[in-house]
Amino acid sequence: MDKILRTRDDIENHLLEEEGQYVAVYQDLVLKSTFQPIVKSDGVIYAYEALMRIYNSDGLLLNNGDLINYYRGHPVHLINIDRLARVIHLRNFSRSQSSTKLFINMMPVTILFCEDEGLVDSIFLPRIYELGLNPAQIYVEILEHHTDDDEALTKAIRHLKQAGLNIVIDDFGVEGSSERRARHVYPNIIKADASLLVDYLQGNPEPLLKVSTLCRELNAKFIIEGVENLKGYHAAISAGADYLQGYYVGFPRGINVANQLTAESGQTDNKGNIDQPN
Repeated sequence: MDKILRTRDDIENHLLEEEGQYVAVYQDLVLKSTFQPIVKSDGVIYAYEALMRIYNSDGLLLNNGDLINYYRGHPVHLINIDRLARVIHLRNFSRSQSSTKLFINMMPVTILFCEDEGLVDSIFLPRIYELGLNPAQIYVEILEHHTDDDEALTKAIRHLKQAGLNIVIDDFGVEGSSERRARHVYPNIIKADASLLVDYLQGNPEPLLKVSTLCRELNAKFIIEGVENLKGYHAAISAGADYLQGYYVGFPRGINVANQLTAESGQTDNKGNIDQPN
């Protein structure tokens, strides 16, 4: 398939309901949603990030990064997969009837496509309202991919902000998720790549602390991801994180658990743990 999915009908033709959740089928791939908590420094749940899980026709879980790299030369497929994932995430999350915040990823190539086609105002925002959500609940994570037209990307991201959506620079410190991009778009949140926390723990704190300083300068909140253990948890707090994400503070969970979000108090235990391994 070399056709970009432009219309609602195009999208709907790839959606199915399976075991109480929406999934998307694209070529021989099946896309599903999981939701990982993002917590405040005191352990209270702040938001959930929708994560895409991709399976092949044999039911084997694929590596998202490998798949994206495979399709790098075929932006049509990247745009289609990105848009389908966003649709199922929004639909599945809306079923929880939760008033908490939802983080969803967008590739720069998709942001540029949606801007060129006018899809933010004609499809994206109407879909959010139709599902009973509010743009203020939605945090768009700009993935770290480079783009050939930084100026156009900046303009498109500003349009997302003007539409009432929140902007997050994802995986800061990797590829295109740079200080330059952050200074151009003034995001609501900057999320440091997990590698910066690893460097911090290995005795090189400067890169992570620079992100903290940049956040204060831009009046942006600071998320540290890759918090995998108690040591990382305490390091993230020491580095000035407003919010934390990682297996230590919460595993990705399927829609069957996300449907219970409204019943949760959002309070973790006193070490920030939500889901600990058995």
